[in-house]
Amino acid sequence: MLTTTKETIGICLFELPEKDQAVIQRVVTFGASQGKHYSLQTDITYADIVITLDEIEIPDNTAINIRIGESDLPYDILLQRPLLVTRVMRAIDDAAQLLRSRPAITETTLPVAPETPIATVAVPENTTEQPESYRYTALVVDDSAAIRKQLEIELRHAHIAADFAETGEEALEKSAQKQYDLIFLDVIMPGIDGYEVCRKMRSSKTMKKTPIIMLSGKTSPLDEVQGVIAGASTYLTKPVQHEQFQQTLKRVSKWLTNFAH
Repeated sequence: MLTTTKETIGICLFELPEKDQAVIQRVVTFGASQGKHYSLQTDITYADIVITLDEIEIPDNTAINIRIGESDLPYDILLQRPLLVTRVMRAIDDAAQLLRSRPAITETTLPVAPETPIATVAVPENTTEQPESYRYTALVVDDSAAIRKQLEIELRHAHIAADFAETGEEALEKSAQKQYDLIFLDVIMPGIDGYEVCRKMRSSKTMKKTPIIMLSGKTSPLDEVQGVIAGASTYLTKPVQHEQFQQTLKRVSKWLTNFAH
């Protein structure tokens, strides 16, 4: 079984202008001072993360791809201009978290050389085309691109299709337009928080029994109580662990089966 966990994460700045490289180099240097093990790589073959411009095609690789600007090309994380240090740092941290959180994949599933990070094909969010084998559709609400991508991978493994929202307002709009089988809802988001979103969803007649799984980095019992009061079905702590997530999905699938009957 292969793994994505690495002590040092290599970053390749692929065909970036010197000005962009300088900003990202400052972020990597600052990260090192904070105990983050990032290193710049000149060869894309050995990179765990590749940062490139939106219009540049990159060779087939197994790295997390951060694209700068709006892009129709495949990517894992989109980094908007201007390249502020805090914005770049967030994108790299999200990429590192995504790299570490990817479920282990067997060599028969994806043949790669040992010590090479495992890649997933970037699927555009909110796609309308879903495989027929998917039994349920979930709405994932989180402002972190890394968390959205991680849950997309986890749900795909469980044969559950997914749509995505970055804010509570967007989540309410999407849930009003489409009936979802289950909701994954972050607690802390820009605008209205997850508790308020949960309460508003529960006020809808069509969502009285929809499983709503709250996501939060907090572990206080009080936070879980707040989620229950708001109408949450259960609670997951971030970063989400693969085994814990899949166990929760099995439990939720039983609820959905019972609701169907």
